[in-house]
Amino acid sequence: MFFHPVQGIIALDIDGTVTAEAEHIPPDVIQFLHSLYQKGWQVIFITGRPFQWGMRSLQRLPFPYAVAVQNGALLVEMPAEKILARKYLSHADISNMEVICSQHHTDFVVYGGYENQDHCYYRPKKFPSNVLEYVQKRTAQLGEKWQPMQTFEHLPTSSFASFKCFAKERAAFLLSEQIEQELALHAPLIRDPFSTDYFVVQVTHPDATKGAALKEYVKLKGIKTPVIAAGDDLNDYSLLKAATIKIAMSNAPQKLLSIADIVAPPASEQGIIEGLTKALTHLSQNKGGSHG
Repeated sequence: MFFHPVQGIIALDIDGTVTAEAEHIPPDVIQFLHSLYQKGWQVIFITGRPFQWGMRSLQRLPFPYAVAVQNGALLVEMPAEKILARKYLSHADISNMEVICSQHHTDFVVYGGYENQDHCYYRPKKFPSNVLEYVQKRTAQLGEKWQPMQTFEHLPTSSFASFKCFAKERAAFLLSEQIEQELALHAPLIRDPFSTDYFVVQVTHPDATKGAALKEYVKLKGIKTPVIAAGDDLNDYSLLKAATIKIAMSNAPQKLLSIADIVAPPASEQGIIEGLTKALTHLSQNKGGSHG
């Protein structure tokens, strides 16, 4: 229940935007977002994280919100965990990914999604030794449920939230480019929150983007009010493009900075508070003003 008329929607990336930590949002940021909710702002978090990892940060929030995980593949209303929309990959996409990854002498991880308790499937023998060592260390630290497989022929689910490739920047860029060009899937390149040495190519359904998830949420809510969005990496580009006011964190790639209305200090300085404050000031100053 809102005690004020709906003011609008605030759409936020998690890693590098609301927090610089893997499983913690600063109390001051939580308090600030809560105050905005109480004033009538609806908050949606749109993240590349799987559902369970996202919840480890969001579960402490004292107000209702929505979350789109896996770069928008699944849209969920919280705390009821009501699924609002889903855009998943199929078995045919696995076969196509295998062709490309074999050309790059690497492999990918299959993320089963929320409905499959975020179980992930990977083939250790197909990864280069350095990448295998990295991803095994990563999954142990993040507490993800990775199951080693010989083959992907008999997976326990027929649809998948995302695929992920892990590589150094140049190799990841080439993978991302080829997947998007040849398979027409969404495959943005992002810095791995776990390590600055590696990049993640997160592959999703072509309609599973952060921007598409935000538009779907706005449509479902029937809200004709402003949308403020904030992000810090390339998978946030479509998110910012879908917003009325665009906030980029100061450490974001130039592609985001070039379209931003507001540049906020980094998440390590709780810069989202300053960024949202400036966005709200901008809205109040332009309310009722000339649109010509």
